[in-house]
Amino acid sequence: MKTRLPLRPLFALLAGTSAACAMSPDAVAGEVPSSPEPTVAKATPVAGTAMVAAPAKATPKPASARAPEPPATAEANAAAERASLLRLGTTKLAAGDSESALIAFRQVAETDDDPNEQANALLGLARAYRLGGDRVKAAATYELLVRDHPDHPLTPTAFLELGRTLRELGSPKLAIARFYSVLQTAIKYSDGDALGYRRLALTAQFEIANTHLATGNYEEATRFFNRLNLLDLTEADRALARFKSAQARALAGDRLAAVLALQGFIADSPSDTNSPEARFMLATLLGELNRHDESLQVTLDLLRQEHGRATGDAARWRVWQQRTGNQLANEFYSHGEFSHALLVYQALAALDPTPAWRLPVLYQVGLCDERLLQAKDALDTYNQITKLIGDQPGEFADLARMTAWRIQQLSWLIHTQADLTTLLIAPPPPVATTQP
Repeated sequence: MKTRLPLRPLFALLAGTSAACAMSPDAVAGEVPSSPEPTVAKATPVAGTAMVAAPAKATPKPASARAPEPPATAEANAAAERASLLRLGTTKLAAGDSESALIAFRQVAETDDDPNEQANALLGLARAYRLGGDRVKAAATYELLVRDHPDHPLTPTAFLELGRTLRELGSPKLAIARFYSVLQTAIKYSDGDALGYRRLALTAQFEIANTHLATGNYEEATRFFNRLNLLDLTEADRALARFKSAQARALAGDRLAAVLALQGFIADSPSDTNSPEARFMLATLLGELNRHDESLQVTLDLLRQEHGRATGDAARWRVWQQRTGNQLANEFYSHGEFSHALLVYQALAALDPTPAWRLPVLYQVGLCDERLLQAKDALDTYNQITKLIGDQPGEFADLARMTAWRIQQLSWLIHTQADLTTLLIAPPPPVATTQP
Protein backbone atom coordinates (compact mmCIF):
# COMPACT_ATOMS: atom_id res chain seq x y z
CA MET A 1 0.00 0.00 0.00
CA LYS A 2 1.26 3.45 -0.87
CA THR A 3 1.44 6.04 1.89
CA ARG A 4 -1.53 8.32 1.56
CA LEU A 5 -0.63 11.97 1.65
CA PRO A 6 -2.66 14.42 3.75
CA LEU A 7 -5.53 15.77 1.66
CA ARG A 8 -7.17 18.46 3.76
CA PRO A 9 -4.27 21.00 3.99
CA LEU A 10 -3.69 20.81 0.20
CA PHE A 11 -7.40 21.19 -0.56
CA ALA A 12 -7.51 24.26 1.69
CA LEU A 13 -4.52 25.67 -0.20
CA LEU A 14 -6.18 25.08 -3.61
CA ALA A 15 -9.41 26.68 -2.42
CA GLY A 16 -7.46 29.85 -1.74
CA THR A 17 -7.73 29.67 2.05
CA SER A 18 -5.40 28.63 4.82
CA ALA A 19 -6.56 26.39 7.63
CA ALA A 20 -4.23 28.10 10.06
CA CYS A 21 -5.79 31.50 9.40
CA ALA A 22 -9.14 30.32 10.73
CA MET A 23 -7.74 28.91 14.00
CA SER A 24 -7.15 30.68 17.27
CA PRO A 25 -3.64 31.01 18.72
CA ASP A 26 -4.49 28.47 21.38
CA ALA A 27 -5.63 25.96 18.83
CA VAL A 28 -2.46 26.44 16.83
CA ALA A 29 -0.48 25.72 19.96
CA GLY A 30 -2.33 22.46 20.36
CA GLU A 31 -4.51 23.56 23.31
CA VAL A 32 -8.26 23.63 23.46
CA PRO A 33 -9.42 27.05 24.71
CA SER A 34 -11.54 26.72 27.81
CA SER A 35 -14.96 28.26 27.82
CA PRO A 36 -15.58 31.05 30.37
CA GLU A 37 -16.84 29.89 33.71
CA PRO A 38 -20.61 30.33 34.17
CA THR A 39 -21.68 32.79 36.81
CA VAL A 40 -23.45 30.93 39.58
CA ALA A 41 -25.48 32.95 42.11
CA LYS A 42 -24.56 32.28 45.70
CA ALA A 43 -27.36 30.66 47.73
CA THR A 44 -28.56 32.60 50.76
CA PRO A 45 -29.38 30.36 53.71
CA VAL A 46 -32.97 30.56 54.84
CA ALA A 47 -34.08 29.59 58.29
CA GLY A 48 -35.40 26.09 58.57
CA THR A 49 -34.10 25.17 55.15
CA ALA A 50 -31.16 22.95 54.41
CA MET A 51 -28.35 24.43 52.38
CA VAL A 52 -28.30 23.09 48.78
CA ALA A 53 -24.83 22.66 47.36
CA ALA A 54 -24.07 24.45 44.05
CA PRO A 55 -23.67 22.15 41.11
CA ALA A 56 -20.11 21.21 40.32
CA LYS A 57 -18.50 23.04 37.39
CA ALA A 58 -18.35 20.86 34.23
CA THR A 59 -14.81 20.33 33.06
CA PRO A 60 -14.45 20.09 29.24
CA LYS A 61 -12.87 16.94 27.94
CA PRO A 62 -9.46 17.35 26.31
CA ALA A 63 -9.26 16.79 22.57
CA SER A 64 -7.37 13.53 23.04
CA ALA A 65 -10.18 12.17 25.18
CA ARG A 66 -12.89 12.71 22.57
CA ALA A 67 -14.37 9.74 20.75
CA PRO A 68 -12.51 8.93 17.51
CA GLU A 69 -14.29 9.45 14.20
CA PRO A 70 -15.95 6.25 12.99
CA PRO A 71 -13.97 4.53 10.17
CA ALA A 72 -16.93 4.68 7.80
CA THR A 73 -17.27 8.44 8.30
CA ALA A 74 -13.53 9.03 7.84
CA GLU A 75 -13.53 7.06 4.59
CA ALA A 76 -16.59 8.92 3.35
CA ASN A 77 -14.92 12.26 4.10
CA ALA A 78 -11.73 11.19 2.32
CA ALA A 79 -13.71 10.04 -0.72
CA ALA A 80 -15.56 13.36 -0.77
CA GLU A 81 -12.26 15.24 -0.68
CA ARG A 82 -10.84 13.17 -3.55
CA ALA A 83 -13.96 13.81 -5.61
CA SER A 84 -13.66 17.53 -4.86
CA LEU A 85 -10.03 17.50 -5.94
CA LEU A 86 -10.93 15.76 -9.20
CA ARG A 87 -13.59 18.38 -9.91
CA LEU A 88 -11.21 21.17 -9.03
CA GLY A 89 -8.48 19.74 -11.28
CA THR A 90 -10.92 19.41 -14.17
CA THR A 91 -12.07 23.01 -13.72
CA LYS A 92 -8.51 24.35 -13.55
CA LEU A 93 -7.52 22.30 -16.61
CA ALA A 94 -10.44 23.69 -18.60
CA ALA A 95 -9.41 27.21 -17.57
CA GLY A 96 -5.84 26.63 -18.78
CA ASP A 97 -4.31 26.65 -15.27
CA SER A 98 -2.03 23.64 -15.63
CA GLU A 99 -0.10 24.22 -12.38
CA SER A 100 -3.18 24.15 -10.14
CA ALA A 101 -4.55 21.18 -12.08
CA LEU A 102 -1.28 19.30 -11.53
CA ILE A 103 -1.47 19.82 -7.76
CA ALA A 104 -5.07 18.62 -7.55
CA PHE A 105 -4.68 15.57 -9.81
CA ARG A 106 -1.36 14.51 -8.28
CA GLN A 107 -2.89 14.44 -4.79
CA VAL A 108 -5.50 11.93 -5.95
CA ALA A 109 -3.15 9.97 -8.21
CA GLU A 110 -0.78 9.23 -5.31
CA THR A 111 -3.47 7.32 -3.41
CA ASP A 112 -4.75 3.85 -4.20
CA ASP A 113 -8.06 4.02 -2.36
CA ASP A 114 -10.13 3.83 -5.54
CA PRO A 115 -8.69 2.54 -8.87
CA ASN A 116 -11.33 4.41 -10.85
CA GLU A 117 -10.43 7.71 -9.19
CA GLN A 118 -6.75 7.01 -9.68
CA ALA A 119 -7.26 6.37 -13.41
CA ASN A 120 -9.20 9.62 -13.78
CA ALA A 121 -6.50 11.47 -11.86
CA LEU A 122 -3.70 10.02 -14.02
CA LEU A 123 -5.51 11.06 -17.21
CA GLY A 124 -6.00 14.57 -15.83
CA LEU A 125 -2.39 14.68 -14.69
CA ALA A 126 -1.13 13.69 -18.17
CA ARG A 127 -3.34 16.32 -19.80
CA ALA A 128 -2.08 18.97 -17.39
CA TYR A 129 1.54 18.09 -18.20
CA ARG A 130 0.73 18.30 -21.91
CA LEU A 131 -1.03 21.63 -21.47
CA GLY A 132 2.01 22.95 -19.63
CA GLY A 133 4.31 21.88 -22.47
CA ASP A 134 6.03 19.00 -20.63
CA ARG A 135 5.31 16.27 -23.18
CA VAL A 136 7.89 13.87 -21.76
CA LYS A 137 6.16 13.71 -18.37
CA ALA A 138 2.81 13.60 -20.13
CA ALA A 139 3.87 10.55 -22.15
CA ALA A 140 5.22 8.84 -19.02
CA THR A 141 1.95 9.47 -17.18
CA TYR A 142 -0.13 8.12 -20.05
CA GLU A 143 2.08 5.01 -20.09
CA LEU A 144 1.55 4.58 -16.35
CA LEU A 145 -2.20 4.78 -16.81
CA VAL A 146 -2.42 2.19 -19.59
CA ARG A 147 -0.01 -0.10 -17.69
CA ASP A 148 -1.71 -0.03 -14.30
CA HIS A 149 -5.29 0.18 -15.62
CA PRO A 150 -5.33 -1.87 -18.84
CA ASP A 151 -9.04 -2.70 -18.56
CA HIS A 152 -10.29 0.73 -17.57
CA PRO A 153 -12.78 2.44 -19.94
CA LEU A 154 -10.43 5.44 -20.12
CA THR A 155 -7.58 3.34 -21.56
CA PRO A 156 -8.52 3.83 -25.27
CA THR A 157 -8.64 7.59 -24.76
CA ALA A 158 -5.26 7.49 -23.00
CA PHE A 159 -3.75 5.50 -25.88
CA LEU A 160 -5.09 8.05 -28.39
CA GLU A 161 -3.66 11.05 -26.52
CA LEU A 162 -0.42 9.17 -25.89
CA GLY A 163 -0.03 8.58 -29.63
CA ARG A 164 -0.49 12.27 -30.35
CA THR A 165 2.03 13.17 -27.66
CA LEU A 166 4.62 10.72 -29.03
CA ARG A 167 4.13 12.11 -32.53
CA GLU A 168 4.77 15.62 -31.21
CA LEU A 169 7.92 14.28 -29.55
CA GLY A 170 9.17 13.03 -32.93
CA SER A 171 8.44 9.30 -32.51
CA PRO A 172 5.99 8.52 -35.33
CA LYS A 173 6.48 4.74 -35.22
CA LEU A 174 5.68 4.57 -31.50
CA ALA A 175 2.75 6.92 -32.10
CA ILE A 176 1.29 4.64 -34.78
CA ALA A 177 1.68 1.65 -32.44
CA ARG A 178 -0.31 3.48 -29.74
CA PHE A 179 -3.01 4.40 -32.26
CA TYR A 180 -3.35 0.73 -33.16
CA SER A 181 -3.72 0.02 -29.44
CA VAL A 182 -6.79 2.27 -29.47
CA LEU A 183 -8.39 -0.01 -32.06
CA GLN A 184 -7.55 -3.10 -29.99
CA THR A 185 -8.77 -1.79 -26.63
CA ALA A 186 -11.89 -0.02 -27.92
CA ILE A 187 -13.32 -3.37 -29.01
CA LYS A 188 -13.64 -4.41 -25.35
CA TYR A 189 -16.10 -1.62 -24.62
CA SER A 190 -18.13 -1.67 -27.83
CA ASP A 191 -21.12 -3.10 -25.95
CA GLY A 192 -21.24 -0.13 -23.58
CA ASP A 193 -20.88 3.29 -25.15
CA ALA A 194 -20.84 1.89 -28.67
CA LEU A 195 -21.03 5.25 -30.42
CA GLY A 196 -18.31 6.83 -28.28
CA TYR A 197 -15.81 4.01 -28.79
CA ARG A 198 -16.63 3.86 -32.50
CA ARG A 199 -15.70 7.52 -32.73
CA LEU A 200 -12.46 6.79 -30.87
CA ALA A 201 -11.62 4.03 -33.35
CA LEU A 202 -12.30 6.27 -36.35
CA THR A 203 -10.23 9.04 -34.80
CA ALA A 204 -7.35 6.61 -34.29
CA GLN A 205 -7.50 5.64 -37.96
CA PHE A 206 -7.44 9.32 -38.93
CA GLU A 207 -4.41 9.81 -36.70
CA ILE A 208 -2.61 6.86 -38.28
CA ALA A 209 -3.21 8.32 -41.74
CA ASN A 210 -2.19 11.81 -40.58
CA THR A 211 1.01 10.46 -39.07
CA HIS A 212 1.94 8.80 -42.37
CA LEU A 213 1.15 12.08 -44.14
CA ALA A 214 3.27 14.14 -41.72
CA THR A 215 6.26 11.80 -42.07
CA GLY A 216 6.22 11.80 -45.87
CA ASN A 217 4.80 8.30 -46.31
CA TYR A 218 2.26 9.57 -48.83
CA GLU A 219 1.41 6.20 -50.35
CA GLU A 220 0.34 4.76 -46.98
CA ALA A 221 -1.47 7.98 -46.12
CA THR A 222 -3.45 7.82 -49.36
CA ARG A 223 -4.30 4.18 -48.73
CA PHE A 224 -5.59 4.87 -45.20
CA PHE A 225 -7.60 7.93 -46.20
CA ASN A 226 -9.19 6.02 -49.07
CA ARG A 227 -10.05 3.21 -46.67
CA LEU A 228 -11.70 5.71 -44.32
CA ASN A 229 -13.72 7.07 -47.22
CA LEU A 230 -15.33 3.65 -47.60
CA LEU A 231 -16.57 3.56 -44.01
CA ASP A 232 -19.90 4.80 -42.75
CA LEU A 233 -18.74 8.31 -41.84
CA THR A 234 -20.54 11.53 -41.22
CA GLU A 235 -20.60 14.03 -44.05
CA ALA A 236 -17.93 16.20 -42.40
CA ASP A 237 -15.61 13.23 -41.73
CA ARG A 238 -16.03 11.92 -45.25
CA ALA A 239 -15.18 15.34 -46.69
CA LEU A 240 -12.07 15.52 -44.49
CA ALA A 241 -10.94 12.08 -45.63
CA ARG A 242 -11.36 13.04 -49.29
CA PHE A 243 -9.45 16.29 -48.82
CA LYS A 244 -6.59 14.58 -47.01
CA SER A 245 -6.41 11.90 -49.70
CA ALA A 246 -6.11 14.58 -52.41
CA GLN A 247 -3.49 16.39 -50.34
CA ALA A 248 -1.44 13.20 -50.02
CA ARG A 249 -1.56 12.70 -53.81
CA ALA A 250 -0.44 16.27 -54.41
CA LEU A 251 2.47 15.96 -51.97
CA ALA A 252 3.46 12.68 -53.61
CA GLY A 253 3.79 14.49 -56.94
CA ASP A 254 0.86 12.77 -58.65
CA ARG A 255 -0.55 16.01 -60.03
CA LEU A 256 -3.16 14.63 -62.38
CA ALA A 257 -4.66 12.35 -59.72
CA ALA A 258 -4.54 15.21 -57.21
CA VAL A 259 -6.32 17.58 -59.62
CA LEU A 260 -9.13 15.08 -60.17
CA ALA A 261 -9.44 14.41 -56.43
CA LEU A 262 -9.51 18.13 -55.59
CA GLN A 263 -12.08 18.88 -58.28
CA GLY A 264 -14.30 16.12 -56.91
CA PHE A 265 -13.91 17.37 -53.35
CA ILE A 266 -14.74 20.98 -54.27
CA ALA A 267 -17.77 19.91 -56.32
CA ASP A 268 -19.17 17.77 -53.48
CA SER A 269 -18.20 20.05 -50.56
CA PRO A 270 -18.01 23.62 -51.87
CA SER A 271 -18.57 25.18 -48.42
CA ASP A 272 -16.40 22.82 -46.38
CA THR A 273 -13.87 24.39 -44.04
CA ASN A 274 -11.04 22.94 -46.18
CA SER A 275 -12.53 24.14 -49.47
CA PRO A 276 -10.48 27.38 -49.71
CA GLU A 277 -7.21 25.48 -49.19
CA ALA A 278 -8.33 22.89 -51.74
CA ARG A 279 -8.93 25.67 -54.29
CA PHE A 280 -5.49 27.09 -53.58
CA MET A 281 -3.91 23.69 -54.17
CA LEU A 282 -5.95 23.14 -57.33
CA ALA A 283 -5.03 26.54 -58.80
CA THR A 284 -1.35 25.92 -58.01
CA LEU A 285 -1.36 22.45 -59.58
CA LEU A 286 -3.13 23.67 -62.73
CA GLY A 287 -0.52 26.39 -63.08
CA GLU A 288 2.27 23.81 -62.76
CA LEU A 289 0.56 21.78 -65.51
CA ASN A 290 0.52 24.92 -67.74
CA ARG A 291 -3.27 25.00 -67.66
CA HIS A 292 -3.25 28.71 -66.92
CA ASP A 293 -6.77 29.53 -68.06
CA GLU A 294 -8.19 26.89 -65.71
CA SER A 295 -5.92 28.11 -62.93
CA LEU A 296 -7.19 31.67 -63.46
CA GLN A 297 -10.80 30.49 -63.35
CA VAL A 298 -10.29 28.60 -60.08
CA THR A 299 -8.56 31.62 -58.55
CA LEU A 300 -11.26 34.07 -59.59
CA ASP A 301 -13.93 31.68 -58.34
CA LEU A 302 -12.20 31.55 -54.95
CA LEU A 303 -11.88 35.33 -54.77
CA ARG A 304 -15.55 35.83 -55.59
CA GLN A 305 -16.73 33.34 -52.98
CA GLU A 306 -16.09 35.71 -50.08
CA HIS A 307 -18.48 38.38 -51.25
CA GLY A 308 -21.47 36.16 -50.60
CA ARG A 309 -20.23 34.43 -47.45
CA ALA A 310 -21.45 35.26 -43.96
CA THR A 311 -20.39 32.12 -42.10
CA GLY A 312 -18.14 31.82 -39.09
CA ASP A 313 -15.15 30.63 -41.14
CA ALA A 314 -15.08 33.80 -43.28
CA ALA A 315 -11.68 34.73 -41.80
CA ARG A 316 -10.23 31.42 -42.96
CA TRP A 317 -11.60 32.01 -46.46
CA ARG A 318 -10.11 35.51 -46.46
CA VAL A 319 -6.63 34.19 -45.61
CA TRP A 320 -6.66 31.62 -48.41
CA GLN A 321 -8.13 34.11 -50.87
CA GLN A 322 -5.35 36.59 -50.23
CA ARG A 323 -2.66 33.94 -50.37
CA THR A 324 -4.01 32.30 -53.52
CA GLY A 325 -4.70 35.53 -55.37
CA ASN A 326 -1.38 37.13 -54.48
CA GLN A 327 0.65 34.07 -55.43
CA LEU A 328 -1.15 33.43 -58.70
CA ALA A 329 -1.21 37.09 -59.75
CA ASN A 330 2.53 37.42 -59.13
CA GLU A 331 3.19 34.28 -61.16
CA PHE A 332 1.05 35.55 -64.04
CA TYR A 333 2.85 38.89 -63.95
CA SER A 334 6.33 37.34 -63.87
CA HIS A 335 5.46 35.13 -66.86
CA GLY A 336 4.20 38.09 -68.89
CA GLU A 337 0.51 37.16 -68.68
CA PHE A 338 -0.49 40.69 -67.74
CA SER A 339 -4.17 40.36 -68.65
CA HIS A 340 -4.55 37.37 -66.27
CA ALA A 341 -2.60 39.18 -63.56
CA LEU A 342 -4.76 42.29 -63.98
CA LEU A 343 -7.99 40.35 -63.44
CA VAL A 344 -6.65 38.77 -60.26
CA TYR A 345 -5.24 42.03 -58.85
CA GLN A 346 -8.55 43.79 -59.47
CA ALA A 347 -10.37 41.03 -57.57
CA LEU A 348 -7.81 41.21 -54.77
CA ALA A 349 -8.29 44.97 -54.41
CA ALA A 350 -11.97 44.39 -53.67
CA LEU A 351 -11.27 41.92 -50.86
CA ASP A 352 -10.13 44.30 -48.16
CA PRO A 353 -10.71 48.08 -48.00
CA THR A 354 -7.92 48.75 -45.47
CA PRO A 355 -5.13 50.93 -46.94
CA ALA A 356 -2.39 48.50 -45.90
CA TRP A 357 -3.88 45.89 -48.23
CA ARG A 358 -5.63 47.92 -50.92
CA LEU A 359 -2.93 50.48 -51.83
CA PRO A 360 -0.14 48.03 -52.80
CA VAL A 361 -2.62 45.95 -54.80
CA LEU A 362 -3.82 49.04 -56.67
CA TYR A 363 -0.21 49.85 -57.50
CA GLN A 364 0.10 46.40 -59.10
CA VAL A 365 -3.10 47.10 -61.06
CA GLY A 366 -1.48 50.24 -62.42
CA LEU A 367 1.65 48.35 -63.44
CA CYS A 368 -0.45 45.78 -65.31
CA ASP A 369 -2.29 48.58 -67.14
CA GLU A 370 1.05 50.05 -68.17
CA ARG A 371 2.27 46.70 -69.52
CA LEU A 372 -0.96 46.38 -71.49
CA LEU A 373 -0.34 49.89 -72.95
CA GLN A 374 -3.42 51.25 -71.19
CA ALA A 375 -1.75 54.46 -70.06
CA LYS A 376 -4.92 56.39 -69.21
CA ASP A 377 -6.26 53.53 -67.04
CA ALA A 378 -2.89 53.30 -65.28
CA LEU A 379 -2.86 57.07 -64.70
CA ASP A 380 -6.37 56.92 -63.21
CA THR A 381 -5.27 54.15 -60.84
CA TYR A 382 -2.17 56.07 -59.71
CA ASN A 383 -4.23 59.20 -59.14
CA GLN A 384 -6.61 57.13 -57.03
CA ILE A 385 -3.66 55.93 -54.92
CA THR A 386 -2.45 59.50 -54.43
CA LYS A 387 -5.91 60.59 -53.33
CA LEU A 388 -6.20 57.73 -50.82
CA ILE A 389 -2.76 58.44 -49.33
CA GLY A 390 -3.45 62.15 -48.93
CA ASP A 391 -1.03 64.84 -47.78
CA GLN A 392 0.36 62.81 -44.86
CA PRO A 393 1.74 59.60 -46.40
CA GLY A 394 3.25 58.28 -43.17
CA GLU A 395 3.97 54.57 -43.64
CA PHE A 396 3.10 54.89 -47.35
CA ALA A 397 5.82 57.46 -48.08
CA ASP A 398 7.76 55.14 -50.41
CA LEU A 399 4.61 54.13 -52.26
CA ALA A 400 3.59 57.78 -52.59
CA ARG A 401 7.01 58.68 -54.05
CA MET A 402 6.94 55.82 -56.59
CA THR A 403 3.36 56.65 -57.56
CA ALA A 404 4.21 60.34 -58.08
CA TRP A 405 7.11 59.39 -60.33
CA ARG A 406 4.90 57.10 -62.44
CA ILE A 407 2.24 59.81 -62.72
CA GLN A 408 4.88 62.22 -64.01
CA GLN A 409 6.14 59.73 -66.59
CA LEU A 410 2.68 58.74 -67.76
CA SER A 411 1.53 62.36 -68.02
CA TRP A 412 4.51 63.16 -70.23
CA LEU A 413 3.87 60.05 -72.34
CA ILE A 414 0.18 60.83 -72.80
CA HIS A 415 0.85 64.44 -73.82
CA THR A 416 3.64 63.41 -76.16
CA GLN A 417 1.44 60.83 -77.84
CA ALA A 418 -1.31 63.42 -78.20
CA ASP A 419 1.10 65.89 -79.84
CA LEU A 420 2.41 63.23 -82.21
CA THR A 421 -1.12 62.21 -83.14
CA THR A 422 -1.99 65.82 -83.88
CA LEU A 423 1.01 66.18 -86.13
CA LEU A 424 0.28 62.94 -87.99
CA ILE A 425 -3.38 63.60 -88.74
CA ALA A 426 -3.14 67.36 -89.34
CA PRO A 427 -3.74 68.29 -93.02
CA PRO A 428 -0.66 69.51 -94.92
CA PRO A 429 -0.40 73.28 -95.44
CA PRO A 430 -1.63 74.50 -98.85
CA VAL A 431 1.01 74.86 -101.53
CA ALA A 432 1.29 78.43 -102.82
CA THR A 433 0.80 78.74 -106.58
CA THR A 434 2.28 81.54 -108.73
CA GLN A 435 0.06 83.37 -111.20
CA PRO A 436 1.33 83.45 -114.75
